[in-house]
Amino acid sequence: MTKKTKLIAIIVAAVLVVAIGIACIVIGSHKNNDTPTVADNTEETTAEPVTEEETTTKEPTVEVDLMMIGDMLMHEGVVKSGLMDDGSYNFDHLYTNIAKDISSADIRIVNQETILGGSDFAYTGYPTFNSPWALGDAEVKAGFNIILHATNHTLDKGLKGVENCLSFWKTYHPDTPVLGINETEEDYENIYVYEKEGFKIAFLNYTYGTNGIPLPDSKPYIVNMLDKDKITADVTKAKELADMVIVLPHWGTEYVYTPDSNQNYWTQLFLSLGVDVVIGTHPHVLEPVEVVSDTKGHEMLVYYSLGNFVSNQDQKPRMIGGMAKMTLVKDSTGCYVKNYNLTPVVTQKLFGQKAITTYKLSDYTDSLASGNAIRNDSGCSDFSLSYCQTLVKQILGDDYDESTSELNVSLHPDGLVKDAAATESSSSAN
Repeated sequence: MTKKTKLIAIIVAAVLVVAIGIACIVIGSHKNNDTPTVADNTEETTAEPVTEEETTTKEPTVEVDLMMIGDMLMHEGVVKSGLMDDGSYNFDHLYTNIAKDISSADIRIVNQETILGGSDFAYTGYPTFNSPWALGDAEVKAGFNIILHATNHTLDKGLKGVENCLSFWKTYHPDTPVLGINETEEDYENIYVYEKEGFKIAFLNYTYGTNGIPLPDSKPYIVNMLDKDKITADVTKAKELADMVIVLPHWGTEYVYTPDSNQNYWTQLFLSLGVDVVIGTHPHVLEPVEVVSDTKGHEMLVYYSLGNFVSNQDQKPRMIGGMAKMTLVKDSTGCYVKNYNLTPVVTQKLFGQKAITTYKLSDYTDSLASGNAIRNDSGCSDFSLSYCQTLVKQILGDDYDESTSELNVSLHPDGLVKDAAATESSSSAN
């Protein structure tokens, strides 16, 4: 064989070797793709099926803390406490002792019992009240972000008084929700909804009456009245807009420690419509707190009366009011009240510039009680810390803890759950 022939044979052989190698690689790769490889001394593994629960993103938990104080009953003595040397008014002193309670909540509600008619009218107390605009300034400065104005004193200064009040809020605090009074018919139909991280809570405010003063013919919608048709329509709309509904009625019988038949009637209506929480005002004294439920299983938290936050009344029980507090929750299980609290407060009735103020009962002392000017009123000389504790315990019952001076109820993990099916069924039945 010649050298040339040998060279050709070597080249051909090399080409064959390369071709065979490539073929082996291709065949091997196809084999690997078609057949799973199992390592020596191991068992073949199979992926676990993914459940529907695992593929569903859980709804985040959102908590909203709410607090509310009762009646701002601005008698002349309270108004005069805000009169400064230069003739202006300042009412910051009324809220000094609850500043931390206000700042710690997301929703902060005040029942502004008296109309803020401003300086177009004299600043008067009982029976037809008018209060300075500076009181509204102090409420906003203190941190309140919902103002209630549907009360029996709304029309004390007529339509002009309400219009002045609405003008004040619109001009100086346009971002502060004001409920219960309305500038237009459209406002009368609107529902205020608070929202935090997708958790929506609707608020509705009504009064039982206006002390016999008729609604103005030109604006019959100026104040929200407790009316079955109005409430039914409002709650129905609110439930479409929000996750929870809270009603804030001005109702009941003055100076009575228990709910009356009228309050019981409205409570049952609210419950049948699927309302979640009710916080009442007007009686000027504390009334009980309870959870009521219907046959469908829907539960509703009711504060019948928070009493006065501040006043210059002349009876011992009217010095004692309460702050409502609660935590509302929205999570994957629904929307509910996680816990609720009532913190009693005591008006320290004094006279003079920035003198009158209100304390939490837990901060109140025998020394403060002995200096309270209520002791100078007829039949009130025995006003004391012990008196306050005893009366509060009598009204609030076994859930009231005298050691902490609070009613504080933590509910089961799911709290007061809003049962959507039960609510819809109950609403349709009415």
